[in-house]
Amino acid sequence: MYAYFGLAVYFGQVLEEAFSIMLWTNRIFKNQAKSTKEINDIIDTIENSKKTMGNLLNEVKQNYGLSEKHLMTLEDVLNRRNYIVHKFFKIEIHKFHSEIGKKEMIKYLCDFTDDTVEIDAELNQYFQDYKLRLGFTDARIDEIVAEMKEKELARDNK
Repeated sequence: MYAYFGLAVYFGQVLEEAFSIMLWTNRIFKNQAKSTKEINDIIDTIENSKKTMGNLLNEVKQNYGLSEKHLMTLEDVLNRRNYIVHKFFKIEIHKFHSEIGKKEMIKYLCDFTDDTVEIDAELNQYFQDYKLRLGFTDARIDEIVAEMKEKELARDNK
């Protein structure tokens, strides 16, 4: 149960990070940032913001022409994410007493995870051009991830 809960929370954070990336890529081009310092300042401002996921979503809605389908899905995912993070165990705790109840809880978490992964992938279409203009191709992103992994694994060898 807790692994499914953790996975749901993790993918909620992945979606929240997608909102952040959408916002800073948009601001970089909207503000016509020219220097690395200007770009880093924009990224730092958004990444260090105390805004909630709902606030970030509202800002994304203001800056991107999201389809009605995506808007509805994002509102639904946000509401379910808030339920999972703030109320899930409080409201659903009685279901721990039966196998059926546990399966229902796991299904709810899995459905949320699946929906979050799907909408996260679909959001890429809105800021793909910005990412490419900044040099974030799929190949470059894979390189960065491999470098991060290698760095972390090297810590075990010290």
